[in-house]
Amino acid sequence: MSFVGGKLKLKGGEPPKTAGGVKKKKKAEERSLVAPEQQAKEGEKDESAEQTRKAIHGYALEQSPTEDRRTEAEKKFEARFRKVEEQMCKKAAQKSHRDRVKEFNEYLAKLSEHHDIPKVGPG
Repeated sequence: MSFVGGKLKLKGGEPPKTAGGVKKKKKAEERSLVAPEQQAKEGEKDESAEQTRKAIHGYALEQSPTEDRRTEAEKKFEARFRKVEEQMCKKAAQKSHRDRVKEFNEYLAKLSEHHDIPKVGPG
C-alpha cells in the first residue's frame, strides 16, 4: 500500500482551530513594571516587590514574622524532636571512626552463617 503524506484537507469553510488556541494576555501582565535597576536606586525593594506581586497576581498576602500558627502539639513535638536530635549528635560525636568500625566488625562477627556471602563460581 502507498500513502499520501500531509494533513487531511476538508472541503470548504475555515480550517478547524487547534485545541490550544491563542490565549490573550491579561491586562495585569501588559502593565509596564518598574525596572530592577530603578528599584535598587530608590531603596524601596520590599514595597516595589509587593506592588509587583499585587500587579501580577491581583492580591498580596500579609505576613507577620512574629506570628506562630502552630498548635501546642506541634510545638511540643518539635521541642522533643530537637532534644532527641541533640542527644544523638552528642552521642555520635563521642565515638571516633575507629570505634565505629570496631563495633561494626563485632556486630558482623556475631551474625550467623546464614548472612555470609555465598561463593559463586567454580573454585
